Amino acid sequence: MRPPRLVGSRLLVRLCACAASAVLGCGGGTSGSGTGGAAGTNAGGSGGTAGTSGTAGTSGQAGTSGQAGASGGRGGTTGTAGTGAGGRGGTTGTAGNGGGATGTAGAGGGGRGGTTGTAGAGGAAASSKRGIAANTPPGAAFYPAVRWWYNWSLSRPSGTSSIEFVPMVWGSSTVNGTIPSGSKYLLGFNEPNFKAQSNLTPQAAAAAWPALQANGRSASVLAIVGPALNFCGPASSCNGTDPYVYLTDFLSACTSCQVDHIAVHWYDDFPSLRAYIESNASLAGWEQFGKPIWLTEFSLGGSATAAQQEAFMRQAIPYLECHPSVFRYSWFSADPIPNAKLINSDGTPTALGQVYISLPSTCQ
Repeated sequence: MRPPRLVGSRLLVRLCACAASAVLGCGGGTSGSGTGGAAGTNAGGSGGTAGTSGTAGTSGQAGTSGQAGASGGRGGTTGTAGTGAGGRGGTTGTAGNGGGATGTAGAGGGGRGGTTGTAGAGGAAASSKRGIAANTPPGAAFYPAVRWWYNWSLSRPSGTSSIEFVPMVWGSSTVNGTIPSGSKYLLGFNEPNFKAQSNLTPQAAAAAWPALQANGRSASVLAIVGPALNFCGPASSCNGTDPYVYLTDFLSACTSCQVDHIAVHWYDDFPSLRAYIESNASLAGWEQFGKPIWLTEFSLGGSATAAQQEAFMRQAIPYLECHPSVFRYSWFSADPIPNAKLINSDGTPTALGQVYISLPSTCQ
């Protein structure tokens, strides 16, 4: 159920769950962009010099992540950001309705606030990153905090809520399975480096991928997500123990394959989760691949108490919401981790599910 995995000098432990209809693995929206103001008459243009007391103007465009556009000059030393939000506010400036450079995001998708400013009505839009990995469909009470879910299969149960369902091609035997109409994304193989899971070497996964890819293209999915990986152990139970090495080998064997995003799993504490994504002395980090990251399974392991699961969740969610490399994430809500479950059998939230719903869905 939980073969050990060795990461650097630490012995980590990994969880596999069993689905009712399939074997389980142990699987964000973009930041809003808005319009911003150009530099005013006393502020410098894109190559100009800021005025001593200039005021930001009203017409420039904001950048793709809410940054001021190229035409927005910087306000003067005591300048105030304009109503259209483009150029940066002055050193002590206050952001206007659209915000200037470091302000707090508002409700709709505009520029960022000035150095000490607070964003107004044009801040970042709510995230669509948050999801759930579960056999039980999440009920309507989870929306809009939870925007998507998956169940390790291609089939969405009938009569479920309007929360987006993301299909998964669990293994090589289902590469030609029917993808639900209207699917935006397609998840790839579930932990192929585990012999107890989809059990594929990097080369075998690469050989099976073109059929998965063709099926996804026929269904007009927007993006195909690579094999979901985690550390595996002992070596005799694995097609490679190191997930970073496995993905490197898979991509090398599949040079013409479409892998738009990558998927990863994790069952350890918050510091190790952060290092797993970003890297540290022991972990190479998933950012090295330069692709959007889906954290498609995560929680603490089976020995954690409900209080420990909640504490970890409260640390992890703000980080995942704000991290630009994390495209989507989904909490693991299934057996055999009862203290991590978010959904009751009738689809309503558990106590931990209520916490999951309540945490902010925007980068704070």
